[in-house]
Amino acid sequence: MNLKKKIYQAIIIILLLILIYAIAPVLHPFAMFFYANPIIIEVFAIFALIVVVWAYKNRSLEALKHTATAILIISIILSPLLYYTNACSLTTLQKEHIPNNIKDFQKLDFRNGGYLRVLPKKVAETYMISSLEYPRYTIGEVHITTFNNSMFWFSYLEPDGLFNRIILKSRGVFLIPANTTERIIIRKEKRIEYTPGQLITDNLYWKLYRFDYFADYGKPRVVVENNHIYTIVPQIKYKFHLFYTTPYWSGIVVIDEDGNMRYYSKESALKKFGSCVIFPESLAKRIIESQNYWKNSTIENILNLWLKHENEIELVDADGNKQPYLIMVNNKPYWIFAVEPYGRAYGISKIFIISMAGKVEECKFNEPKIGPIKGMDYVQKALPTYDWDKFEIVEPLPIFVGNKLYWRYVIIPKSGGGVSKIVLVDVDTGEVKIFNSTESYKAFILGKSVKKSKSVVIKEIITYEKFGNTHWIIVLSNGSYVDLSSENMSTDKIIRISNLKVGETFNISN
Repeated sequence: MNLKKKIYQAIIIILLLILIYAIAPVLHPFAMFFYANPIIIEVFAIFALIVVVWAYKNRSLEALKHTATAILIISIILSPLLYYTNACSLTTLQKEHIPNNIKDFQKLDFRNGGYLRVLPKKVAETYMISSLEYPRYTIGEVHITTFNNSMFWFSYLEPDGLFNRIILKSRGVFLIPANTTERIIIRKEKRIEYTPGQLITDNLYWKLYRFDYFADYGKPRVVVENNHIYTIVPQIKYKFHLFYTTPYWSGIVVIDEDGNMRYYSKESALKKFGSCVIFPESLAKRIIESQNYWKNSTIENILNLWLKHENEIELVDADGNKQPYLIMVNNKPYWIFAVEPYGRAYGISKIFIISMAGKVEECKFNEPKIGPIKGMDYVQKALPTYDWDKFEIVEPLPIFVGNKLYWRYVIIPKSGGGVSKIVLVDVDTGEVKIFNSTESYKAFILGKSVKKSKSVVIKEIITYEKFGNTHWIIVLSNGSYVDLSSENMSTDKIIRISNLKVGETFNISN
C-alpha cells in the first residue's frame, strides 16, 4: 500500500509540474515579481528555516500557530523592506546612468530633414478605424514606430471577438505616416502568426515568455523591410545585488510574420536596428525616476524625498499624452522627458534625452520654463473664438528650433477626424505661433520657405482607397493623368503627393 501511495503521489507531482509548465506564461507577472525582488524569497527562506527547526525540536501542534504568526510577521515587515530595496535599486540605477550635462541643443538636430511628427495618435486611430472593411477584424493598440528615417503610427489588424480571436490569425498591419496631417493609409496584408491581440498560444507575449521566461518585455514595434513585416520587442533583464535587482536593457527579440524568433544582443541590435525603437520605454522612465536618487546612500535619498526634496523632480503629463515623448533627433529616435521641480509648479526645470543606446543627457534651466499644462492656457488665449467644447488641444511635444525650446500642440476636433491647427508656444515668453498647414509649420522649423517647382498644371485630384491603401489619380492639363498608390511609394513621396493642390503644377518625374 505504501508503494502504491508513493506512486500516486509521484504521478500527482508530475502532473502538477506539467500543468505549471503549461500555464507558465500566465504566471509570468507573478514569477517576475519574486524574481526581481529576491528579498521576498530570502525573508521567507529565513523564517521557514526558523519555523522548521523550532517545529522539529518541539514536535507539537503549537508549531502550526507559530507558522501562522511567522507568516503574519513576514507580511508586516515585507512592505517597508520592499520600499527600501526599491530605493536601493533606484540608487544603484542612477549611478549606472549619470546624465551627461549639455548646455544647449545645437549639436542635436531635431529637424530630421523636415520629416517631423505632426499627426496625433487620436487622429491616426480614427483614420484606421474608418478604413476597416472586414467584419471579423478590428485594430489593436496604436503605437508609434520608426524605420526608413520616418515615423509611423501602426496597429495590427486583429481578429475581433472572442471566437474570432481563437480561430483567426492577424491579417496584417495598418501604417499611417506621423509626419503629415493628410489621411494617408498604408495597409500591409499578411498573415502574422503572433500578435498581442491573439489568445493563449498565439499571443505574442506567450511566445516571448516561452522564448526567455526570466525577462520582461517592452511594447512591440513594427518594422517593414523588403515587404516583410517584423515585430521588434525590447528585452529587459535584471542584475542581482544580494537582496535587490536593477533592470538593464539586454537586447531585442525580432519576430517575423511566420513566427520565427531571433534574439539580438544590445550591440547587434544597435548595429542592425539603430534607427528603430529598440530601447524599452518602461526602462527609460525608470531611469528618469532614478534621477531623484542622486545622493550616495539609499537612506540619504529616502530622507531627502521625505523631508528636504532637494533637487527633486517630477514628470509632467498633460491631456493623456504620457511621457516619454518619442522624437527623431539626428535622424534617429530618442526618448525625451520634460520634468518639473517638486511641488505644485507647472514649469519645467530640465529636459532629459535618452538615446536608443541608453545614453542619458540632460539640459538644466536656470529658471523654470513654461510647462506643457500651462502652455495650453496660452494656446486657448491666442484662439479665443474657438469652441473648446468641440475642439481639444492634444499631444504637447518639446520642439527645438535652433537653440530655442517650444511646446508644440495640435488642435483637433474631439471626434479625432483631422487636424485643425499646429501651434508652438515659446517656453520663455509664452509667445504663440499658429500654423494652418503642415507646410508652413515645417518651413518655420527648417528656417526656410518650402518651394515647389512643377511643369504641368493639376486639373483634378481624385483620392480613393483600394485594398487598404490610399490611391491618387492626378489629372493634368495636358490631358494625361497619373495613378499612384501609397503601397509602392516612399514616405517622402507620399507626403509630397498628399500635399499637392488643384491649380498647382506637377512634375511627371515626381
